[in-house]
Formats: sequence, C-alpha cells, structure tokens
Amino acid sequence: MVDRLPANEAIIVCAQDLLARLDDVTVQLSKQLAGSVPEFFEDEDLVREVEASAYGNVAAMLSVFRAENTAEDVPIRAEVTAFASAVARRQIPLESLIQAYRVGQTLFSRLWMDVLAEHISDQLVFIEALHRSFDELNIYLDRVVAQLIGDYERERERWLRGEAARRAALVGRLLRGDPMPIDHASRQLDHDLRAPQTALVAWTASHGEVERQLAALETRLAAVASGAGVSRMLMLPAGTCTMWAWIAGEFDTERLADDGGKPDDPEVLVAAGQTVHGDDAFRISHEQALRARHVVSHMISPAPLTLHADVATVALLANDYDEARRFVSRTLGDLACRTAIAAQLRETLRVFLQEGGSTRQASERLFMHRNTVLYRLRRAEELIGVPLDKRRLAVELALLFVDTFGDEMLPPDSPFEANFVDGADEQAIAPTEGI
Repeated sequence: MVDRLPANEAIIVCAQDLLARLDDVTVQLSKQLAGSVPEFFEDEDLVREVEASAYGNVAAMLSVFRAENTAEDVPIRAEVTAFASAVARRQIPLESLIQAYRVGQTLFSRLWMDVLAEHISDQLVFIEALHRSFDELNIYLDRVVAQLIGDYERERERWLRGEAARRAALVGRLLRGDPMPIDHASRQLDHDLRAPQTALVAWTASHGEVERQLAALETRLAAVASGAGVSRMLMLPAGTCTMWAWIAGEFDTERLADDGGKPDDPEVLVAAGQTVHGDDAFRISHEQALRARHVVSHMISPAPLTLHADVATVALLANDYDEARRFVSRTLGDLACRTAIAAQLRETLRVFLQEGGSTRQASERLFMHRNTVLYRLRRAEELIGVPLDKRRLAVELALLFVDTFGDEMLPPDSPFEANFVDGADEQAIAPTEGI
C-alpha cells in the first residue's frame, strides 16, 4: 500500500507495477478490444499492428504517470502512427479507428482504476490519484486521435490515388476468384497469370517505421527469389509489416529453402506456397503460403523460410490449436509429458514410424543398438496405452504436432517419471517381429 505517499508519488508506484507487466497488459487489452471492433481482428497482420499500437500507447501513458514526460509533450510513438496507415490501406472507415480509441480508453481506464485500488486504500489519495491520472490520459488521447485522423486521411488519399491501389484491387479480385480476362489482368500487373504460380508471404514485427519495414521485406523477398534463380516477381504490400509476392513460371522450388534460408535480416520471416498449375493457381498458392505462415506463427523457433510442402499436413489439421493439444494428449497418453525421458521415447517412435516400421533402419538413423530401439518402442507403447498398430496414423499425427510446435503441444503437468535405463540388457529383450 502507498497510502502515506502523496497522490503523484502513488501514481508513480502504480505505473511501475503496470510497466512490469506491460506485455501481458497489451495482449489483454487487445483481446478485449476484439469484441468491440472486430474488423481489426480479421487477419493476423492487423492483429499484430493493433497489439503494437496498444503497446505504444500504454508505454507512453506509463512514462507520463512515472513523471518522465508530460501528457502535452510525450512523443507519440511510431507504431501508434503506423497503425493509422495500416487502417487506411485496408480501407477500413475512419469511424472504426476512432471507435477503437474510445473503447481502448475505456478498457485502459478500468485497468488503471483496478491498479490504483489495489495499491491505495485511503479514499482521498485514491480519488486525487484518479483525477490526476485521468486528466493526463485525456490530454494524451486527444493529441493522439487528432494526429491519427490527419495521418489516416493523408495515407488514404495517397493510397487511393496511387498505382498500388489499382494493383491491390486487381489482386483482391483474383484472390476472391472473380471472373476477369486473364490476359488483361496479366498486362495490368505485368505478371504472367497463365504460367504456374508460386506465392510467398514475408512479414516482420511492426516497429512503426513503415518505409523501412517495407524495404526490408522487399529486400528479403528479392534475395529469396534470386537464390532460386528467379529474376523478377510480383510484390504487393499487405499492411505495413507484410508483403505478398508471386513468382510466375517453373523453377527449382527446393532452392527456395536451400538458398533462401540465409536472411540478412533475421526478423523477416517468409512462407512459400507450392508451385501450382491451372487457372486458379494464383489464389491457391497464395492460400497455401498463408496456411504455412499460420503454422509458423505458432512455432517457438521457426526457420527463416518455411515451405508449405513441409508443413502441409500440419497446416491442414491445425486450425484449432486448443483441440490439437487435446488430440495430442488423448492420443499419446502418458507419453505426452514434458520430460527428457518422454522426449527420447517420442523421438525414437517418430523415427521408427518415418522409417516405415523398420527397427533396423531406425537404429541406424538413431545410432543406437536395435535392442535399445525395441525397448524404447515397447516402453512408448505401454505409455500410450493402446497397441501401436491400432492407432498408428493418430500417433504419427500427434508426434508430428509435437515435432513442429514443441512442448507447447504437451500438457503443462508431467506426472510420468519413467524407470527407464537406456541401453537395456540385450538378453532381457528378445527381438519381436511385430515391431
């Protein structure tokens, strides 16, 4: 409690407390905002920009509450102003942007009142701290909204008049599957739509400096294409921290991963669809790239470039990650534990299944004696609780989820502690033909 402190010092203490949980607070506010302004949460790119903007606004207000700045002078952070540009480029109405700030002000005010109430029990100190902080909050938000309105209108004017808007509108029609003369669209985009199509999506965290972000994305995509022996591609910004691209024609897609996995900027990630033939190839490959990106967004340590071909099975089944976790837990039973021993057993089982059920090939790949592989397989089967040959496909899928997303797919508790001795007595373990 800070009842013995003056209101201004009590505000500083409360702001320090909230600053320590700033990341969690940002996510909490963004999730609450989603229910009131759903148009900002219809794609992953805009969700990240909402979170970045919320982070910037809360961080600015906490610097005011901590007496580092005044509400009249605190800088409006770059990620806050970038959000207005992103909204304008998506042609979301200005009223939605203003509504978002009204809702955000209400949500933050409630949160701040809770923090003050938690630390201040003296009613007079609480009321004075509330009045002072709310006065500062209103001054800051008036400044922000006024600037964002101007930024939004300028960006919308530039966007609507520019070539980017025409190209974006045409690409949007192609992605919706609208009927149109393909040759005419190819000329408008300077891109051969009759050729096979390979789509890419590049993205980075929003840092607010829009031109720098877009330049980094273009550079990364150009490097990926160049590494695969491609000299040109169609590129289109999708917001302020995402770039879409398409390569027309046949080329060695394996070189995308071989040469494209060495980025100059490690913050830029790329997902690539498969090379698709046919009238709807432009849309299909793009949707594959987006699915691959969706998988990447749930990985703990994703590769710089991810091919849809490498994650196609997971992408097909992983629309509901909560259900995926439940599926893993149900399927693997006690083998779904966050222990080193369980991880060893899962890896042995995964390799065994990948090698077509051959213990000889699995032992060679794992560099261990075949009897050790047999012992581990029997132990894994015991923990699963069901004969492997009855649930083989489900077990393979569950192991694939764990291999792709790591321990996040496993239950948080690890009740199982195996009495497991690696390299068990070979005489005690007679080989079994069924495994």
